Amino acid sequence: MSNGSNKTAEQLLPQQEREEQIRLAAYQRWESKGKRMGADEEDWYEAENSLNENVGD
Repeated sequence: MSNGSNKTAEQLLPQQEREEQIRLAAYQRWESKGKRMGADEEDWYEAENSLNENVGD
């Protein structure tokens, strides 16, 4: 459920907490894709985008 806010993840979470959430989500993506080497940036950006899309839900 959205609260109608247009705030970004950067505005809602402290930087360190936000990076930790992205790190964990990226690791989970990496594992779910079979621990494919060389996909770290792709997994990080996907996790970051997912976090940004889910802000305010």
